Amino acid sequence: MIEHMVLIKWKTGTPLEEREGILRQALALKEQILGIISYQAGHNISSRSLGFDAALLGAFVDRDSLAAYGPHPDHQRLAARLTSAAEQLLVVDFEPLQ
Repeated sequence: MIEHMVLIKWKTGTPLEEREGILRQALALKEQILGIISYQAGHNISSRSLGFDAALLGAFVDRDSLAAYGPHPDHQRLAARLTSAAEQLLVVDFEPLQ
C-alpha cells in the first residue's frame, strides 16, 4: 500500500466555497480512479501546521496505482484547480512501515 499526502496552504482570499469544492472534488476521486483504496480530505484544526490550511490523504493499492493516478484526467482537473487556489503545496508519498 502507498499513502499519498498533500498539505495545502490556500492563497489569501480563496473563498471557503472554492476550498470546500476542491476538497470534495478530491474525495470523489476514489469513485473515479481505479487503485485508490481510500481518500480523505479536511481542514486543519492544529496550531502546529506551519501555516498549512488543509490536507488530502489517499491510500493506493501499490506504486503502479499511484503512478497511474498522476496523469489520470480526473486527477489532472483537480490538480489544475488546486494549483490555482493554493499558495503552497507539500506532497509526500510513502509506504507505511510494517
